[in-house]
Amino acid sequence: MNLVLLVEGAETEPRVYEAWLRHRLPALRREANVADLTTNGYVLVSGKGYPSCYRRIAGLLQDIDANPGRVQELWICIDSEEDTYEGRHAEVQRAVQAELQNTRMASTNPSLEIRVIIQHCCIETWFLGHDGFLRAGPQSRQLVELKRFYDVSSDDPERMATYPGYVTRASFHLAYLKAMLAERSYRYSKQRPGVVITRSSAQAWSSSRRTSTRCRRGARAPDISGASGTCSRRSGRQTT
Repeated sequence: MNLVLLVEGAETEPRVYEAWLRHRLPALRREANVADLTTNGYVLVSGKGYPSCYRRIAGLLQDIDANPGRVQELWICIDSEEDTYEGRHAEVQRAVQAELQNTRMASTNPSLEIRVIIQHCCIETWFLGHDGFLRAGPQSRQLVELKRFYDVSSDDPERMATYPGYVTRASFHLAYLKAMLAERSYRYSKQRPGVVITRSSAQAWSSSRRTSTRCRRGARAPDISGASGTCSRRSGRQTT
């Protein structure tokens, strides 16, 4: 299988998805360009943030179009931020469909699957859903207050609102994650995600995603070894 990924961010997402692919699909080799793909490879492209990431969709589709049959899946991984999951998903779909009109994809790559992966509200929201990160009895005053406000060990992190004093949900989710990991002597930053990209974390997310009912979409992190979340290029339907 050959795979192309477009991720929104320039720092965290490239590191996270590359690590997850290395752990879960070790046979895939990273290549620089679509034209370099042979068998069992992937190309990972940063969108450099939102909304500039949408400008990369056209170029990637053109590259795939120019290399018939070379790519089996295109993943577009974007935060919902303050938008709803459904709203951001629909926005990505419209952008993809608009750019597909300028390609010959129906004839050059008729079996291409385009997966729209919404990080709702951000990739740190997924990390909050890790079953082993939040202590049952947190010690720091900050974390005690955050857990009292919303307990991510029992409730869906995707539903968590903004704590008073934070401007956005994403900034609050990031702060919650940092506080949660600090109690376990881990450091987290956009540049150095640390423990969240280890093999054990990747395996834990894959396992909990299939068994937990805590997240309404089971979307704390995608099961990258499967086909869940595939969005049909021709129909635009979300399948599971």
